[in-house]
Amino acid sequence: MSEKKFSVYRFSGDSLKKEGEFLGYGRGPYEMMIARVAFDPDTRSLTMLADYNRENRFCRVSLDPPENLYDVSTWEYRQLSFIGDCSLGEPCLIDRSSYLTMGHHTDSLNMFSLLDIDGGRVVPLDFSYPALPLGLSPMVQEVVWTGRIRKHPRKNRFVYNAQDFKYLFIFELEEGNHIRIIRYLYDKLPQVHATREQGHPYAFDDACEDGCNSIAVDDDHIYIGYSQTTYGQIRDAARARKSLSTFDPRRINVYDWDGNFIRRLVLDMPVGPMVVVGDRLVAASVNPETAEEIIVSYPLH
Repeated sequence: MSEKKFSVYRFSGDSLKKEGEFLGYGRGPYEMMIARVAFDPDTRSLTMLADYNRENRFCRVSLDPPENLYDVSTWEYRQLSFIGDCSLGEPCLIDRSSYLTMGHHTDSLNMFSLLDIDGGRVVPLDFSYPALPLGLSPMVQEVVWTGRIRKHPRKNRFVYNAQDFKYLFIFELEEGNHIRIIRYLYDKLPQVHATREQGHPYAFDDACEDGCNSIAVDDDHIYIGYSQTTYGQIRDAARARKSLSTFDPRRINVYDWDGNFIRRLVLDMPVGPMVVVGDRLVAASVNPETAEEIIVSYPLH
């Protein structure tokens, strides 16, 4: 197992060649246990944020030259004690020092917050979790609405998707930290029911469809991996000890940033996490014959 958290690869034709590794595992300076990495193109800097389980640490490094990534003496390191007892998740980099995150305090219904690294503050945004019929506490609602935020490469426009069910919308962050909804792509509340399980007072119905978690963006489009897999199918597969990777999407719905449907891509393999690189869609997948994890690439034009 590598002693570093992240590996760097470069494209060489149709292959990937490993260049190096960075960021050690641990709780010391220049180390993190669970980290989010993001690149700010305006300043050509890479940020590393550990906000899970109150790690609350941050590193930033200029990639001019790129070799700085492997020399921690060129890194900026901060302990983010100002976060305090805020419960933040899924940070999305806005610029070199600020993030849009999920959540706020555990007793708050604020769905999003601004995390200002250089300003040393967390600002809740006036946008609440959509109401569910179960009377769940704010802390549990934060878990229900766990999701991902992705930003337009050059605008303050974002797309949010719920992790565990189909709920997805495009929105804009306006002056005064006001959220304006551009369009809901999926806006049906999840099919859930109450349980008596301690610490987990809800469960998704068998008929509830799983979320859209394979999402990528570029300047013009949002790429959403779509399947109609239900929780009933997932539970049946788990009981039969079948691989859940077969439920990863093969169909990619493409929208513009106003939420208009543009086209549909049908791939020859199911894909997981994906990203747009130039004019290609690059994604993680699993070889159906060997169960080996692989990287696949598809032309977009």
